[in-house]
Amino acid sequence: MTKRTDLLVKAAMLFYKEEVTQTEIAKILGVSRPTVATLLQEAKDKGIVRITIQHTEYNIQQRQEALEKKYDLKTVIIAPNSSSHKNAKIAVGACCVEFIERRLSKINNLGIGWGTTIYEYVQQANYRNFSDLSIVPLIGGMGMSEFQYHSNHLAFILAQKYGCNVNYFYSPAIADTVKIKKILEDTELVRTILNMGKNVDMAIMGVGNPVLSSSYRQFGYIHESDVIELEKSQAIGDIGATFFDKNANAVDTNISEKMIGISLTDLINIPDVIVLATGKEKVNSIKPLIHKKVIDHLIIDNEIAEALLE
Repeated sequence: MTKRTDLLVKAAMLFYKEEVTQTEIAKILGVSRPTVATLLQEAKDKGIVRITIQHTEYNIQQRQEALEKKYDLKTVIIAPNSSSHKNAKIAVGACCVEFIERRLSKINNLGIGWGTTIYEYVQQANYRNFSDLSIVPLIGGMGMSEFQYHSNHLAFILAQKYGCNVNYFYSPAIADTVKIKKILEDTELVRTILNMGKNVDMAIMGVGNPVLSSSYRQFGYIHESDVIELEKSQAIGDIGATFFDKNANAVDTNISEKMIGISLTDLINIPDVIVLATGKEKVNSIKPLIHKKVIDHLIIDNEIAEALLE
């Protein structure tokens, strides 16, 4: 090593390893304090010193920024690691609370989907005063089971917490027949709520994999015969009232023709769409939505984050 390099290493060792002050280093090396500062900077510039920050939050921040850049998203939030799938949903819901409550004072109409992950957001939402806000369900919200996860119930609870107005979607998510769907969509109540949904400022949605993991399947809206038909049509995801393929194009099936709610096309035109998701099985459902520019803000668990970074 040259004398200059020796000096750089000595200064770096004293400062970074032995935690000697720059003033003391100046005395030891027989140089001025500004010279010590110059030596330490040069040591970093030449790679003699490499500073790494080993902290969970910093690593998460790096991965979030990497995903934002890779997929051209406005925001990516990765929830902390969880010990179970249920806890992952709770963690994602908590992240949604923190993200959205900082923004609600600036919007008038908030659209909300349905499902277990959005339920966790609503459960953890704080009691706040957003009196100018209006909550709008984006999919039919009537059903005989698991009502706590339905859009109308979630909208009602959220409006109570936020001290704001609430609207209701007076139809099921999937009608019994195509004829009944058309009758419902011709009613003023359903026409009005659909129009309101298309014009919200921000929407919070879940995403499903209709074959592996979906609220439609969980709540008994689709059965094994429907799953087989969806597989044949190459459906890999669902959002709102749309089943879609690997290119985020809507697929036409017997079940999709009876769905009532905001479509994927409608979501594209909403200024800010937040998607909440947990579980690696959702990755192939999320990617087409990203490429189609449906998603603006993505709040996910570590499993999905790792898969999207690959």
